[in-house]
Amino acid sequence: YLMSPDNGLVGIAMQEVGDAYLSLNMALAGGVRLTALLTKGTVLGLWSLIIDALRGEGSLESLTGPVGIAGIVGDASRAGLGSLLLITALLSISLAVINLVPFPALDGGRLLLIIIEWTKGSPISRTLVGTINALGFSLLLILMLFITYHDISKLW
Repeated sequence: YLMSPDNGLVGIAMQEVGDAYLSLNMALAGGVRLTALLTKGTVLGLWSLIIDALRGEGSLESLTGPVGIAGIVGDASRAGLGSLLLITALLSISLAVINLVPFPALDGGRLLLIIIEWTKGSPISRTLVGTINALGFSLLLILMLFITYHDISKLW
């Protein structure tokens, strides 16, 4: 059905309009392009989230934790295989981008420590590295608990 101001409904509705049939080369090229666009959007979105948080303008409304993700995946699975695969790809890209953030306990944090060691020409104390990673992991757990609590509170 179409929504219009005449019947009191305003908004959008998703409708399947058809299937695109592409050659293998065209499908692969389209997949690479879409992956690049989604990755760019994810990086820009994460950057914007960090900048807003540093300015004190951040909002939890744009964050979703495990509880919210489970709901989104459930909705996508009911919408069909294509939607489920798209959500799976978005989650994979998001996890990859977040994992590369130079934050302790993430791979990006480890890369940063390697660059620091390479720059200074000597290894960083294992005790210091362990302490930095433990603090980073603790902060990530607190953030995850906070976001999960926020997800659950949206359900009430």
